[in-house]
Amino acid sequence: MLPIFDSLAHPTLSGNWLKREKQCATFQKLKNELEQSNYLGACAIGMADIEGYEHEAFIQNCRATSDKLVPIAGFNPLASENVCKELDKIKQLGFRGIKIHPRFSKIEVGKYDLGAVFKVAAARNLVIFYCTYLHCSLHSYPTIDPFFQLIQWLKVAPKAKVVLVHGGDVQLLRYAELVRFNPNLLLDLSLTIMKYKGSSIDMDIRFLFQQFDRRICIGTDFPEYSHQALRQRFDFFAKDISQEKKENIAFKNLINFVYTT
Repeated sequence: MLPIFDSLAHPTLSGNWLKREKQCATFQKLKNELEQSNYLGACAIGMADIEGYEHEAFIQNCRATSDKLVPIAGFNPLASENVCKELDKIKQLGFRGIKIHPRFSKIEVGKYDLGAVFKVAAARNLVIFYCTYLHCSLHSYPTIDPFFQLIQWLKVAPKAKVVLVHGGDVQLLRYAELVRFNPNLLLDLSLTIMKYKGSSIDMDIRFLFQQFDRRICIGTDFPEYSHQALRQRFDFFAKDISQEKKENIAFKNLINFVYTT
């Protein structure tokens, strides 16, 4: 059974997840799922302002739970008194990167310059996990194109290493073409590979597995989906591709991206 490295898992300090009673997000549960489903490890992604997140406690829990967890700090630039100092602290604590979640942090696309934040993170060799899923109620829905806004930020910080979390979801191929020409970007298929099962997105994912294997990675979005469920979807898309391509997608791309500065 081919090992997988989970690009996106969300263990929480409270063990709860977004006030959903039936979903457990403990560090121990994440560890158990990784071991039971033959995963090499997971990027343990903190979520700023969610379930009591705090930098020190989160990374301590990662270290105490398993050496298979790569700690990624939750970061809300709107709540930071000093972005440079906070990212210095995050780096010193031992985090490999930061997660920026525009919806949860209420960052209005077009009104806040994330390019400056990207530049500061790049200077500290922190990988940026940027959530591209911006669907929400009409009241908060972006009125400008988030794709071109992202490009504007990336132009400010061309050296920033960015994982495009969820890969643009329903605009998957659009984001893939951006990644194609920019080696500092990696296309993450977490959520998207699970959420749109049976839709035309399946054809896009199959195309990417066959033609784009060096630039994509996969994740569970734990606890939204289980590690076994992701493995089943991976096997579905990977059945007709070479062993080399399978390994690239399953673990090599992500490990090289996160650990190569």
